[in-house]
Amino acid sequence: MNKIKREGPNWPKDDPKALKYLERKIEYEELGELPVALIPFIFPRYLITYMNSQTRSRIRSATVVSVTNQSSKTNRVSVSYYKGLTNNSSPVCVCSYSIPPDFTIDFGSRDLPIEITCCNCVCKPELTFDEGRIIVSSTFPEIAVSSRVYYTEGDKDTQMLAITDSKVVPIGKGNAGD
Repeated sequence: MNKIKREGPNWPKDDPKALKYLERKIEYEELGELPVALIPFIFPRYLITYMNSQTRSRIRSATVVSVTNQSSKTNRVSVSYYKGLTNNSSPVCVCSYSIPPDFTIDFGSRDLPIEITCCNCVCKPELTFDEGRIIVSSTFPEIAVSSRVYYTEGDKDTQMLAITDSKVVPIGKGNAGD
């Protein structure tokens, strides 16, 4: 069975109907983390222009990408983290998830306290000294994507310092300079 974070704030603890629905989606493998090798016919959709994930200094950071499946079918989604701001051909991490319609999944460069955000899929190994970019790929094009970098302080990310949005650009298209 897939390892789904059941302690998160968005897990329906007091709603038996919603809980049963989620358990069924997990059982039928329509919701859950996927091995990269099991993702055929997946296409790059979005470039996230900045990713930062650091734990080696006083100010720490992690990048979280939220993907909502807007397709009427279960969508296979991969988030690939690339180190450096140049054209690197192989990612340092790939997180892949099977997302049912109308669900949102958070992909993290490393795990953060649940009080900050609950990442459903975290890089293995976690990224601890990386800066670069991200490519979001999916089976179906109907996805909504947002990305943010969380800046924290303390060995366990106990103090939130800032959150910044990263630019999301459709693959093969430029942005409007915004």
